[in-house]
Amino acid sequence: MPAHKTPRFTPAEIATLREHYPEGGVEAVRQHLPHRSWHSIHIKAHKLGIHSNRKNACTPSALPIEHLEEAIRLREEDRWSFKRIGERFGVAEASACNAVLIALCPRKGFTPAQRDEYGRLTPEGLERVRYALKKGLKGVDIQLRLGVSAACVAEQRRRYNRELAERGKALLPPPGGGIRYSGVKVSRQQRAEVEALYMQGLGVLKIEARTGIAKTTCTRIRAKLVKRLKRKGQCLPGCDINGVRHYQAHSFRHVHPSQIEALRTMLLARVPVQRAARLCAIGHCSAVRLRDEFAAELAAKGEELPPPILPGRVKQGVYVDPFWPPQGAQQIYAFRQLLEDLTFDEAKARWRRDRAAERKAEAARPKTFEEQLALVATGKAKLATVAPRAHLEPTIAKGLQA
Repeated sequence: MPAHKTPRFTPAEIATLREHYPEGGVEAVRQHLPHRSWHSIHIKAHKLGIHSNRKNACTPSALPIEHLEEAIRLREEDRWSFKRIGERFGVAEASACNAVLIALCPRKGFTPAQRDEYGRLTPEGLERVRYALKKGLKGVDIQLRLGVSAACVAEQRRRYNRELAERGKALLPPPGGGIRYSGVKVSRQQRAEVEALYMQGLGVLKIEARTGIAKTTCTRIRAKLVKRLKRKGQCLPGCDINGVRHYQAHSFRHVHPSQIEALRTMLLARVPVQRAARLCAIGHCSAVRLRDEFAAELAAKGEELPPPILPGRVKQGVYVDPFWPPQGAQQIYAFRQLLEDLTFDEAKARWRRDRAAERKAEAARPKTFEEQLALVATGKAKLATVAPRAHLEPTIAKGLQA
């Protein structure tokens, strides 16, 4: 016969189990048998036919109270993974996940799923679990909101899907509503696709946007790829041999070539660099750097960049385009995304149309009373004066006038 993974219960341990389990449950037995897991104690008591009279005897935590508080701190403050927390306290990753999330459920303001006096889910609690499954929540989110274990979520998912299939109904949505998150397995083909994008010099966020694979999973694939390349003496594009990135191969923070071409055209037309940078949606410092590079290229050819024509005093009443140029870094990066598929002139026209549509929609949107007061306070709106309406004013009967 194969050897048992854990040693058998000795007669003394069985006597301790019979003495303390009926009144104190698993936790009372673990105080006398700390080397025994709560699962082995519960299974042995079930085989011996020993029942616990303790109320609210839900599944005990795999972590003692002093370790549980430290695990919660490591998870919330230091952002440790459940795998690392499990290795720290000598428990499985799933056990650390269950212990931390169940303890955080009431602390985060959630109401745990209703249970009976023996720790089993009541029909109300079971209905709440099934409702969360129908909404497509991730398993960890259900654990945190309802204070249940991962095994409970998985078992209820299997049972509910089986009932739906028997009734001819549509099955439950996948965890996370179909969105790939860190708990979804990645196939070899998808892993190879992610690695190929890394070898092109792209970063985690762009790979996540292109493949739909979670950032956490992409980060783990990158770490393994860096180790494999390091053994071969190679490295990722833009990174050193340890995986530290020094420059990005592609980013919307970089100035698009069409913007550079438009800037050079304006500089040759003797437009001041600051004004040309603003009209091309380029930062002033980047525009000065590009101007100096352009001047050096012309000097190498024996040519000279013409001096700008300074505008002098600006006349009053000059028309200013309210929709161009983009204001701020976020709008500039959003405009550069349009340049991926459009030319500079097409992207500019598209940008102006979108901004005009946004302003029109904002003007047509009904304003709240607080927003109207804010507009009046800033002078953008005025209080309308209502003309007196004679037909609404009180009149005095003719008999009384006499």
